[in-house]
Amino acid sequence: MSQLPETPLTNRPKMHTGVPSSLTTTQRWVLRGIAVADAPCGLWFLEAVATCTGTAPDEPVDATVEELISRGFLVDTAAGLRLASIALRDDVLRDTPPSVRQALREAAAEVLADAGRPAQAARQLLRVLPAVSRSARALAARLAGDPAVGPSLAADLLLATPAPGPADERLARLVDVADNLYLAGRVDETLRMLHREVAADRYGPRQRAMLLGRLGAYYATQRPSLSLTYLGQALNQELDAAGRSWTLTMLASLAARFGHPDAAELVAAAERAHERSPSPGGGIRLALAHASRATAAGDLPRAARILREVDAGEPTARTQAVFLRVDRVANQIALGRYVDAATALDSVSAEIDTLGTVGQPLVTALDCVLRLATGELAEAEVRARLALTERGGALPAQARVDLLATVVEVLLRRGEVAAARDLLADERPAVGWPDDMQWFRLGCAAAGDPEPGRHAALLEAAFAMPDRSTAPLLLVPHHGPRLVRAALALGDRQRAGILADHLKRAAGMTNNALWRGVAHQADGLLTGDPAALRAAVRLLRTTSARPALADALHDLARSPGLPPAEVPGLLAECAAMYTRMGAGDGTREPDGTAGEDACRPAVAALTPAEVRVAELLAVGMTKQEAARDLFVSFHTVDTHLRSIYAKLGVHNRVELALVWESRDEG
Repeated sequence: MSQLPETPLTNRPKMHTGVPSSLTTTQRWVLRGIAVADAPCGLWFLEAVATCTGTAPDEPVDATVEELISRGFLVDTAAGLRLASIALRDDVLRDTPPSVRQALREAAAEVLADAGRPAQAARQLLRVLPAVSRSARALAARLAGDPAVGPSLAADLLLATPAPGPADERLARLVDVADNLYLAGRVDETLRMLHREVAADRYGPRQRAMLLGRLGAYYATQRPSLSLTYLGQALNQELDAAGRSWTLTMLASLAARFGHPDAAELVAAAERAHERSPSPGGGIRLALAHASRATAAGDLPRAARILREVDAGEPTARTQAVFLRVDRVANQIALGRYVDAATALDSVSAEIDTLGTVGQPLVTALDCVLRLATGELAEAEVRARLALTERGGALPAQARVDLLATVVEVLLRRGEVAAARDLLADERPAVGWPDDMQWFRLGCAAAGDPEPGRHAALLEAAFAMPDRSTAPLLLVPHHGPRLVRAALALGDRQRAGILADHLKRAAGMTNNALWRGVAHQADGLLTGDPAALRAAVRLLRTTSARPALADALHDLARSPGLPPAEVPGLLAECAAMYTRMGAGDGTREPDGTAGEDACRPAVAALTPAEVRVAELLAVGMTKQEAARDLFVSFHTVDTHLRSIYAKLGVHNRVELALVWESRDEG
């Protein structure tokens, strides 16, 4: 097949980088309009900017654009028109007088805002602020309040706009800036700004209380003790009704989250204040408080109902929306609704720039929790390490410890005990409530050490937390039995019993297979009763909590009351599960009972009916053919096959055939 001849180089449009003086006024204007756009744009944009500035070109814009394309100044792409090169764009902008450039950008901002592109409009205004017209400053204020702009861009707009004159207006703007900076994840910048304003003491008691309240709100993920201290100081100031309502609802939501002993009284006081004088987002904060109290008591279904009824799209919920979404995901994980939680996490991640990147570390930590709960250990470790490396010291204290806990837990499950201990060596948990609660998950991870007594301080923080709130204990199902196991290993049966009681209470309120199974497992560890552990295994088999099931199988195999003949099969099955999850010898029998070759004991663990099904399917029969040959239903064969896969640690017929062929080798 003949090829089309190439276009001679001499016939191709020449790409220009300079701005020739021979260009017409309209051509120069079009180049300037596209250069100012900062992104590919359409003819509609140029025409709208011309109308907005009142500078209608002398020649038709479309014909001028075609001429500039043919001469190599412009490129027409699927996204829109752009200049032929970055160098040409820079030359065009240098050739544009500053006053003209400013007028074009102001007009572009107005056009983009009217076209429903507020983020692009905001970026245009940031190029010229603060030297803009009064109307442009008004547009900047309007865009800063648009949810589509995103908090970081909104904060930059407000910071670049000249502050209003009266003290109350300046303070309101300061608070607005602080809210947006915080949501944008620029927490240190926010705290420095507020501390500076409090130290300057340029406002009256009421305004000072407002600043102290914001400091309390923003310290929640850094230092909970400071959070409660600043909010308490704010309440001692001369607050008006609206200010008292805001401060009380914030204090109530955090007190409930931290398991404050007076949480019930604080929530009741906040409700009364909110009824008298509703504050922006106050209803959201009260809902979060009620959900936290329900979770603290182990009533996950009630917390789910409360969180589901909150309107996250309410304009006043902007500063609370990301935390509401995070709490909803945490509730779904705790309930074992892992598919729903994964979908919700994807949704939050996609909207995080608009919701507020302050929530990104919390979302990442929850993603790791979800993966730990379902046995995706390698993925959890990679994500946690990446976040710790990329963000480092910029991570909130709570998120950093939670991510570190993920890495430690995976290392211990893989049997890399020395590496896990190295990471734990320099960690010093905070002493005293509520700061010590941030270390709960790291304590749970450390409890997986074969010698848990090495981490006494971390374990003490983990042991004490459920007495104030069971919320952290309910997030990862296998952490409860793990803490019970650690308490027994340390000879503290009383603490083990208290932990088991917490899990039983949560199971009674939640009443699903996951938590009933976990409660039976804790009870079996405490009493040594294999019947309780059998019940745990039976219930956990119906869930997606693979680590919890594998641990329960292991606990059952080690139960002193279990017939010895059952031990090899149980160990083989849990060894296969650990292998599929990427766990190592650290989670198996230390004396190697499972053996280097788990295949033979795993095959031995099959029931006679499962052996018959495996033999037929391994030689190539379909499930229907096996059912006919064995005179059983298709459903029975399918059930046996799922059990065979679980016990042998295989995922398909090919792997089953390979295992079956090699079962007598060696």
